[in-house]
Amino acid sequence: MPKSSSLVIRVPALLFSVAVVGALIGFAWEGAVYGRRDVSEEWSPPPSLDDAPPAKAPGRSPAEEAALKRALVHFPAYPRASRAELLAVDYLGPDVPIAVAWFTTQDTPEQVLEHYRKVLLDNGLPVLGERHGVNGGWVGYWSPATEEMRLVSVLAQGGETLGFVSAGQVAPLLKRASKVPSWMPLPPELSEPVTLSFDMEGAAHHVVSGRIPGDSPQAVGETYRALLKEKGWEVGAVEPMDAGGIGFEVMRGTTMGRATLRLKLPEPGVELQLSLLQRGAVP
Repeated sequence: MPKSSSLVIRVPALLFSVAVVGALIGFAWEGAVYGRRDVSEEWSPPPSLDDAPPAKAPGRSPAEEAALKRALVHFPAYPRASRAELLAVDYLGPDVPIAVAWFTTQDTPEQVLEHYRKVLLDNGLPVLGERHGVNGGWVGYWSPATEEMRLVSVLAQGGETLGFVSAGQVAPLLKRASKVPSWMPLPPELSEPVTLSFDMEGAAHHVVSGRIPGDSPQAVGETYRALLKEKGWEVGAVEPMDAGGIGFEVMRGTTMGRATLRLKLPEPGVELQLSLLQRGAVP
């Protein structure tokens, strides 16, 4: 597969991994900015614009309406869901226009993903997608004509499914995707790294993905854990993941995050994904 095509497939996986614009899967990331919280404190979507304080003018602004339309225009509304609301706009920087809306449903992530997969197939569109166990994943397609990625991402949480509908011009993102911050503790043999970085409230969020030679996430993980410790990082306990993968938390100073390693056949090697929330200076 050409490198550009590979990036088109891997970028939406990274967009999901950054918690679809602030859901922040993994409470270690929130702890780096806001302090430790009990794991029972789950992320909640922002309040509906209809529930805004009385001082705010009712309804959406023209800019909010336009952004919501940008996010939703490519997908029909999910039949058993709440009304979609705007979540975020252009959070990856001014050179990467993107709009994201969210909805909730009592259906499972698999039901939502399969619904939209069928919608895309019925419209003759080439479907991309990835499952993250039974609790999340994404499905969507790439528009070569507009260089736009259009996704529906889902995350099970709090007894319901959160859905995120997004449309973004990711071509500029592909051009800067290989620029990995020099301070990141990555294996020297990591090939074709793809990186996302964006600013949050008083912090920066970085996610990097790439492949490491090997056929065992456990063996590759042990070598990587040793490298992290050698570079002064604290490393948490190994936790099993779906499909034989593993994950563990990492921390140094005010930078915290999580590393995951898993096989993604038929491609060779082990895929590493490192997600870090950085507060203050480089560790």
